[in-house]
Amino acid sequence: MSHTVLREPLLHFVLIGALLFGLSAVFSDTGTEQDEIVVTQSRINHLTAVFERRWQRPPTEPELNRLVDNFVREEVLYREALNLGLDRDDTVIRRRLRMKMEFLARDLVDTIEPEETVLRDYFADNAEHYLDPARFSIRQIYFDRAAHKNPDAVVETARALLWEGLPAAELGDSSLLQSSYKDETIDRLQRVFGQGFTDQLSELPKGEWAGPLQSAYGLHLVLVESASPPQTASFDQVRPSVLRDWQQAEKQKVLESQFENYRSNYQVRIEGDLNNSGTEVALQ
Repeated sequence: MSHTVLREPLLHFVLIGALLFGLSAVFSDTGTEQDEIVVTQSRINHLTAVFERRWQRPPTEPELNRLVDNFVREEVLYREALNLGLDRDDTVIRRRLRMKMEFLARDLVDTIEPEETVLRDYFADNAEHYLDPARFSIRQIYFDRAAHKNPDAVVETARALLWEGLPAAELGDSSLLQSSYKDETIDRLQRVFGQGFTDQLSELPKGEWAGPLQSAYGLHLVLVESASPPQTASFDQVRPSVLRDWQQAEKQKVLESQFENYRSNYQVRIEGDLNNSGTEVALQ
């Protein structure tokens, strides 16, 4: 099988299914009687590796013995709990086991490195999700409503003075806001001024003082120096995001394929009343 074929998305589920089966064989002690607990070498290696990851050193002989003893204790109590049926009708256990099944598939998808053409095709099909946002360069003059009896009149006076040539720096009230913002995204300006402020920016004329605009702080006269609409980003700019999104999409496909494969082994009969008819519903 060639390197290219191994990267084909259609083979992902087959490969992942095989890996899941392999993991199950490594970490379960099968082929023994119900009342026999065999601590295999693979299990000891696993216990050692977990210890080393946590403590950054291998376990001593007494520590390894305690790890094995703890595993045996856990296995005994686990099997007895299953014998007593304690795992049944337990929502927490059911959800935990479901999560573990799904996590196995998701983690294995992360190891797949798709061909560049696969990512580029995904990017082309979803280009609208990879937009370079609209950007604005603006100047602003701030007016504190609480500092003026008639703030609207103050703003109109300032606007008239600007038309007469008075420098903007000599107008407005002091604040921690910058007097100008260069090539800022809508998200950035929204974090500074609030959503209501940014919603109005695209409606303002360029190159002249306009407003007032309301922000979370007060009123503003605004001069839009430049504005650029959203543009589709280049593939190279957003490749890490494309890879992450592609992997997420593949994970969902794998989970659905995995479920459908398992689901085909079961016939479901719903005895409850779903359609107010009082009849049983059988699902294949």
